Amino acid sequence: MVMVHLRFRECEHNGDLDHYARDVVKCGGEVIYRELDALHEKGLLSVEFDNEAKREEFWRKFRQTDSYSFC
Repeated sequence: MVMVHLRFRECEHNGDLDHYARDVVKCGGEVIYRELDALHEKGLLSVEFDNEAKREEFWRKFRQTDSYSFC
């Protein structure tokens, strides 16, 4: 397993983090942990991949999403 921790800005509420998490899943990541700091508008998603190839494929796809610019 390969794990990546993604930190997001502009997380004012769970809806923002939910949006980012949906994009992560659509791109092939499995969200295993999430944390929201609404006061500081920051979010964290811990994401797992089966292997390095899956992680690389994820980044290729994730760069094309709106969420990428907030990461």
